Amino acid sequence: MTRARHALWVCASCRTPGQDREPRSQRAGGALYRSLQARWQSWADRESVELREVECLSVCPRPCAVALSCEGKYTYVFGDISPLGAESAVLDVASLFLRTEDGFLPREQRPLALRAGILARVPPLTRPRT
Repeated sequence: MTRARHALWVCASCRTPGQDREPRSQRAGGALYRSLQARWQSWADRESVELREVECLSVCPRPCAVALSCEGKYTYVFGDISPLGAESAVLDVASLFLRTEDGFLPREQRPLALRAGILARVPPLTRPRT
């Protein structure tokens, strides 16, 4: 059986309050993406979860933002993530997501840094394969 591909999306356009729009490369979302890329190299689950930069997750009042998705699983969107220093929490929740059958992430199992920042949990379009 082929395992569905998991994705960790990072909003590259997120700006913290008061941060300039330009240069885009200096935005907090880009910094989060780059810091995750650096940690990615030594992450045990890097072969099973794709790290993807996305232009915008439309959660501007709650930067920085990431999302987890996979066919047949709930999709999660998290905000209020520190652009530097939250890499372990983001990768820990991605590992947890990878190991779930349906993608459901109980609050008490999520890393502390991601418990209050949940913005959405979207049901899967299809049921998980068993």
